[in-house]
Amino acid sequence: MRITKRILLLFIFKSIAFLFAILLFSQHMVIALETMGADEITPGMKGYGRTVFSGNQIETFDVEILGVLKNWEARNDMILVKMTGGPLEKTGIIAGMSGSPVYVDNKLIGAVSHGWSFAKDAIAGVTPIRAMLNVLKIDSKVRENNYAGNNSTWSTSLSTQDSAVVSRLKSHGLIHESLLSKDINSQVPFTLNLVPIQTPLIVSGFDYRSLNRVSPLFSKLGRFSFQSNRGSSSLSADLNDFQPGSSVAVEIIRGDLSASAIGTVTYREGNNVLAFGHPIIQIGNTDLPMATAQVHTILASQSGSVKMASPGEIIGRVTQDRRSAIAGRIGEFTQMISCQTEIRGSLNTKYNFEIVHDKTLTPILLQMAVESALLATEKTIGEKSVNLKLDIGISGRKESIKIENGYFDSGPSWFPIYNVIQPITTLLNNEFQMTEIESIKLVADISETNNIASIEHIRVGKRWVSPGEEVHLSIRLRPNAQDYVSIPVKIKIPDDVVRGSSVRVTVCDAVSSRMMEMASAPGRFSPSSLEQLIKNLESTGSNNNIIVKVRLNKKGLTYMGEDFPSLPNSFLSIMSMSNQSGATPLQSETVKRVPTEWLINGKKTIDLFVDIKS
Repeated sequence: MRITKRILLLFIFKSIAFLFAILLFSQHMVIALETMGADEITPGMKGYGRTVFSGNQIETFDVEILGVLKNWEARNDMILVKMTGGPLEKTGIIAGMSGSPVYVDNKLIGAVSHGWSFAKDAIAGVTPIRAMLNVLKIDSKVRENNYAGNNSTWSTSLSTQDSAVVSRLKSHGLIHESLLSKDINSQVPFTLNLVPIQTPLIVSGFDYRSLNRVSPLFSKLGRFSFQSNRGSSSLSADLNDFQPGSSVAVEIIRGDLSASAIGTVTYREGNNVLAFGHPIIQIGNTDLPMATAQVHTILASQSGSVKMASPGEIIGRVTQDRRSAIAGRIGEFTQMISCQTEIRGSLNTKYNFEIVHDKTLTPILLQMAVESALLATEKTIGEKSVNLKLDIGISGRKESIKIENGYFDSGPSWFPIYNVIQPITTLLNNEFQMTEIESIKLVADISETNNIASIEHIRVGKRWVSPGEEVHLSIRLRPNAQDYVSIPVKIKIPDDVVRGSSVRVTVCDAVSSRMMEMASAPGRFSPSSLEQLIKNLESTGSNNNIIVKVRLNKKGLTYMGEDFPSLPNSFLSIMSMSNQSGATPLQSETVKRVPTEWLINGKKTIDLFVDIKS
């Protein structure tokens, strides 16, 4: 009986001791529901942070408060911490840690978000949680009345900071004596070299040369480190495990080509999520897919360690990209643009992918995708002729926008891609109405030839003509590395041409024709509606055409984007004196387009004279 009681007491004692040990050693596993403001934080406080160093397992690291930079940004402070534990002694701050929540006394104080390059220790800036929570407030107001917050920032003066904080920064080699103001009363602004932690942009399917070319563009938008990864995480998402400290991916392109920005979840309340602690690009209101992420390993580097990760299952969308954080909501999903790129050349390949619908990101991502597809299949240096067919589907419009043209490229730039990007950029940024692009289809036919033919001269049967007469032209072309070719063209002299006047005939390529139109009919290039804008995009002259222009001694006008080529002089006088804007001059002309098998280059002009006698 006594033995039984002893065994029972021993079991109870061990159970209590075990529970006490769990409470003592796993206090970092508690997810704080309370928050602590920056004004409550003092140097020397100890705490912990949460992040993923490998796989999907959230781990903890130790944190010591170094101080608080006051008014580091407009109405915002920056908490300075030293991080230890896990791989941090070896790696320093790790790109992908942005958003890792930091706790003091089991209260959430903010997210790891900023750092110093080449720092010996893992010294980080922590964005205060209350500044991040303001992003959720903005998102709530946007859902109600499309409210947008103020994103302006200020610099900070070291002379206004706590001297103890400045001393700690100096001791870690993060500022130097020469940078400090000699005059203690000086209020000269000083911006610390404390910058947002780089955001890993995990890409797959892209040619490295296209990444090198767009990297400067992304550098202007934010702080990114490109990382190649073949594939994505196959693990299904358990939303119960998607908690502060979990890795999160913001997908901007997916499919045969993919790219995702990787960070860490800071805060979750129901389905509302805060992450990163700094912006991705600081777009403001946005609509980007939010997914889980899996960390494969950490690449340690003196120039900047980084998490090697893969995006997982899409679980929601990001709706705010603000100065202090990104905010999103689980269970809501965004509509992306369906894209298809088909390359017909030395190899026939087809790429299917989706990209986000955004004025800033969509053109850049499309450029990345198209250029990468071309570089992966075609040569980069040397002569090549390219025919591009672009089909753009617009929400609410029955007919898609169709643009087709041919180009020649002799260098490694693949400049014809601009002619794909420019219409997309124009539509997304048009001033007339919000335009939602549903689909983009591109077919590129490529031949490794120089398909240019230059216009050498024009020959006419006679220079003196009569009203209504048909005139025969012979246009001499010189195709590259071929014999001269003569193209016969008939033009008609207008019936109402004034006797004794002259008629100027211009034979040119499509680019020269468009430049002449911009001079003679400038109002034509100032559309007053979305449909007129689309008409301008679709009516760009084909580079395979010979353009024959017969300029007449008549004047008209363009009003609100529409041409009125032949108007009475009395009406023109009235319009020129009108108090209303919108009318611009128009030089009347007839235009004939002659299709050829070449890309036409050049411009020639000849004057014909109208007989005085009938």
